Amino acid sequence: MAKEQMHIDPEKFALRFIESFNFDFNAKELESMAKKELAAYLSAYFLVERFNRIESENFDKNDTNNLSDLGFDELLEHVKDLNKY
Repeated sequence: MAKEQMHIDPEKFALRFIESFNFDFNAKELESMAKKELAAYLSAYFLVERFNRIESENFDKNDTNNLSDLGFDELLEHVKDLNKY
């Protein structure tokens, strides 16, 4: 496990995410463009919130299973559980 818990600021991440897109201004499509940008912002924001929650819940969790002792299917299930953000 990492020694320091990771935390991402959801607002900063979401703003940077939408800044990475090139939304060409088109007065006729302004509402549609705003909806797309809002959807991108909210998707990024809530993705980071879920990541932070999962990181917080699992950061200090003592894993009683030694990963090297797990079988392939058990290891795959463990990885699936960790990737739910």
